[in-house]
Amino acid sequence: MITNFTVKNYRSFKQERTFSMEASSIKEHKESVINKGKYSLLPLAVFYGANSGGKSNLIQAISTMRSMVRRSVRLNEGDALPYDPFALDENSDSQATLFEIQFIKDEVLYRYGFEYNKTDIISEWLYEKRFGEKEYELFMRSFMRSRDIIEVSAKRFPEGHGKEDLTNSNRLFLSLVAQLKGEKSNSILGWFGECNVLSGIDSEGYEAFTLRMFLEHLNGADQAQEFFKTLQLGFTRFSVKKVDIPKEALESAPKSIRSQLEKDIATGSFVEPITTHNIYDENGLVIGERNFHKNQMESEGTKKVIEISGPIFDTLNEGKTLIVDELDAKLHPLLTRNIVLLFMDPEKNKHGAQLIFATHDTNLLDLDIVRRDQIWFAEKDKVESTDIYSLVEFKDEEGKKVRNDRDIKRDYIRGRYGAIPFIGK
Repeated sequence: MITNFTVKNYRSFKQERTFSMEASSIKEHKESVINKGKYSLLPLAVFYGANSGGKSNLIQAISTMRSMVRRSVRLNEGDALPYDPFALDENSDSQATLFEIQFIKDEVLYRYGFEYNKTDIISEWLYEKRFGEKEYELFMRSFMRSRDIIEVSAKRFPEGHGKEDLTNSNRLFLSLVAQLKGEKSNSILGWFGECNVLSGIDSEGYEAFTLRMFLEHLNGADQAQEFFKTLQLGFTRFSVKKVDIPKEALESAPKSIRSQLEKDIATGSFVEPITTHNIYDENGLVIGERNFHKNQMESEGTKKVIEISGPIFDTLNEGKTLIVDELDAKLHPLLTRNIVLLFMDPEKNKHGAQLIFATHDTNLLDLDIVRRDQIWFAEKDKVESTDIYSLVEFKDEEGKKVRNDRDIKRDYIRGRYGAIPFIGK
């Protein structure tokens, strides 16, 4: 579970900024707060802001850190790093990018981070804080006089001891130790594997996971079916089957599914997603059923709900973290609302799963649904650097905080909290 994430000098983030999933002391929706030892964490956070305000860049920063940790060992010496510094001043492109994340796994709070430029890891650190103990350093890496210096705690991180000189300057030490069968480092990399970042616009990369969930009737398939019924999407049943398809069938296939068939036909078979609809007589009575390919019959919003159901219920069942950019894209506000309620309901979210997403759906600015510390804003300052702040931190011109009886949606549209586009005068 994420507790905090910090970013500096990455895309629109010039200054160091921290996003937190730690619950504040406010009282609303206390039943939704996830308690881990002495830590109180939020199951959900939602980001608002104008287009180009930096919401997507925050999500991309988490995604970039995740990718670097998981793929670092594949780098060859001299391979470039994904360095994308703040571009609107004269100095940032000569300074390091910083990522740091704090998360809880197995009753331990880990704090891991690194700084890097286009060619080298400049610094790297790992700390742990077991519940009831103080924080201890596991290793510290610095780059001085053109050489790496890595100091490892032989007592608390023995798997890294003796390996200080084995990593290249562009590889992360944590990833190297994990590759060499380090137990703790592999556990940390496993957590990064459970923190998934998705696009709410493009389903490529996770639709196949959802279809496999239904095809093999994995954990989450039945919950997704019940969710579809609750949403009343128009079909009575969703199913998946694997079928063979001859090449000549491609010519007669509807245009809406032809491109996907072209990708699958090379293997000689493909997985067909099917929605089942009732057939009615002239009096409105059900007289039968008819199956359709999902892409032939369903709306874009319905297709998205189906496609994203796999990651959603996998996250809920496994207690993972799901981060989605533009979650509301193509969805009716009530559909987005029901996804939010899944994570806010402690009966449905029994394993401490977290959902973090960016949206423009102002219908979620409702304190009957979410807490003030779950609403975040992203706004650029006068030099176009992104700042982020939560509603619970916001103070008006008189220094007063936002009360829980405010009409948050109306206030936001009127510009009370910033993070909105300025159009004309």
